[in-house]
Amino acid sequence: MIKISTEYIQNIPILNVAKEDVFTNTLPTLVFLHGFTSSKEQNLSYAYLLAKNGIRVLLPDFPLHGERCDPISVEERQWKFWDIVVQGITELKEVADHYVTNGQTDSGRIGVAGTSMGSITMFGALTQYGWIRTAVSLMGTPGYEQFANLMIQSIQKEGRQLPLSTSELESKVQSLKPYDLSLNPRLLGDRSLWIWHGKVDNIVPYQLTKQFYESIVEAGLFRENQVEMVTDPIAGHKVTRDACHRAVEWVIKTL
Repeated sequence: MIKISTEYIQNIPILNVAKEDVFTNTLPTLVFLHGFTSSKEQNLSYAYLLAKNGIRVLLPDFPLHGERCDPISVEERQWKFWDIVVQGITELKEVADHYVTNGQTDSGRIGVAGTSMGSITMFGALTQYGWIRTAVSLMGTPGYEQFANLMIQSIQKEGRQLPLSTSELESKVQSLKPYDLSLNPRLLGDRSLWIWHGKVDNIVPYQLTKQFYESIVEAGLFRENQVEMVTDPIAGHKVTRDACHRAVEWVIKTL
């Protein structure tokens, strides 16, 4: 039987999912990060499939999402996108540290996966934390600087008012560079990475992710089978059932 426990690490709500008979044991652990305007509960399918295979899955709510959702508009939340991502990177360490300390997580077997915003956060976390052993990106991008600039350009084309001045925007984008794996792919080290992206994604551009993958392959930075990218030629910004199952298989194999 699979047990789902709702827990709180300081102010971070988390679903802790594992087999009931080993729930308090030290287990390999995957932290799964949800997408923009989503919540921890919406990714329980991944948690169930992984928990059946002896892996603990931790699903936190991002700031301004799920149980932490404030009564603000989607547009207001969009302005805070990168603040949410950066805070999510910080909170990832808090979550991992807590479950290592309480004996439920094996410190040498921690993975991180995410969809969209969660995947973008995962890529940033790879630049900061060497303890991440394996990672899964579902329709995300490591190119913080490029994607941030594209978001600004999109808002300008729509004629919407930007909340910051030009100099403030430039400063904001510059502050993201330390988290940009595409600028320093060697920070991936020897960790495993599986990437899935739909070719007709109209939210997170497929080409940004594809360029990153091709650049690291051409540079010969990593060993064979360490990094893999799967392209769905007809998928948009929605993870397919096949992608879900293949992501689970990757985690089981590499964690």
